[in-house]
Amino acid sequence: MVQIFLAMIILVVSATALARPWVGISSYYFLSILGPQYIWWWNFEGLRASLFVALCTLAGVAFSIVKHRCDFSFLYTRLNKVVLVLWLFLTASYFFGPFVADYSFSGRSPSQIFSLFNTIFVMYFCSVLSINNRDSLRFLSLAIVVATAYLTYWANSQYFSENWSNFNFGRLMGPRSPVGGSVYADENMFATFFVTGLPFVYYLGQGMKNAWIRYLLWAIIPMGCHAIFLTGSRGGLIGIGVALLFAVYLSNKRYLALPILLVAFLFYQWQAGSIMKERSEIITQYEEDRSAGDRLTAWSGGLSMVLSHPVTGVGLASFVTALPNYIDTRPMQAHNTFIQFTSESGIGAGIAYLAIILLFFANARRIRTWCLDHGDSPEGRSIERYNNASTVSFAGLLACSIFLSLNTYEIFFILLIFNNSLDLLCSGLSDLAQTHPLVA
Repeated sequence: MVQIFLAMIILVVSATALARPWVGISSYYFLSILGPQYIWWWNFEGLRASLFVALCTLAGVAFSIVKHRCDFSFLYTRLNKVVLVLWLFLTASYFFGPFVADYSFSGRSPSQIFSLFNTIFVMYFCSVLSINNRDSLRFLSLAIVVATAYLTYWANSQYFSENWSNFNFGRLMGPRSPVGGSVYADENMFATFFVTGLPFVYYLGQGMKNAWIRYLLWAIIPMGCHAIFLTGSRGGLIGIGVALLFAVYLSNKRYLALPILLVAFLFYQWQAGSIMKERSEIITQYEEDRSAGDRLTAWSGGLSMVLSHPVTGVGLASFVTALPNYIDTRPMQAHNTFIQFTSESGIGAGIAYLAIILLFFANARRIRTWCLDHGDSPEGRSIERYNNASTVSFAGLLACSIFLSLNTYEIFFILLIFNNSLDLLCSGLSDLAQTHPLVA
């Protein structure tokens, strides 16, 4: 019965996506970041929900292009050109990388990762064509908030119900299917989700006129931080700390920085737990910490890969396979997004990744300047909240990416969608913005 109900919902969303692709885009990303097939795997067994929604969304975008209803100025931006360059370098490394093979020690083969990247980039470019007004941005933002709220509930319920089977040596893992498959099977990845999702919860609450709804949303934030503590992820802890500092910096009440940081520290001392505290205390003692030592070893091996193969890298998704050939160690990931991109796909991919980051913050600053000039209008306040949420989230994500390989992490691309659309709408460079400024 439940499967029939889910199938009906998927059919309705897919049908809507044919006429309004932005609905399909938001639904696709909602399914991607929530992972309902891992939470309620028994109901989703045999249902290819994400695939079906994605296909109908692509068809909807194609119909929009044929009917001349797409504003291509949202596609022809500097940010998207660099994203395209990154895709080309990843593609070249897959076909010409010296260590690309049909197997991988990391679980997914290069061909599977290449297929995944193609899906990510195709959906991204379709998204920037479809997410081009405040309605679509609002819908996508709500998708992130709902997913964050539910996974916050899920994470805390595992602890309070003492479901220790979801803990790996005391560290909470994300929801997983019986065979172990999940985007959040790794504790650090699960922590990163909360780092990127909680800023959207905060800024959505900030825009609520009803105080009860606002504080109800804000009540999710400490529980989300508690979920990070449960994962025992030091990268997640640093990421949420960076996100908090960015939020304070972007606020008009910077004098509250010290009290906020004090409250955050007291909350950490109260709720972090023994495992989180023990792992945090040895962050600087990398000689005694195997995890930190492994990262330094992997980074050193990645540098050797770049020097040996500066153009193509060792090959897409081949870092784990190639590492023992460059340094005496066991096979493992780079544990750094920039190093993973550069060592696997060449210096060009690394430069493209850094350029994306610089363009994001340049766009965010330009959007912020526009908001300062239009802050008294409802449109200005709304755009400012979206910009702040995506910027704070992006800052936290970058902090996590220093210690994690987040190359296929789709929230990175979701944040680029926000940044790209807001920049075009605020700058007035798009046809849509010129005819209907900040279309509601």
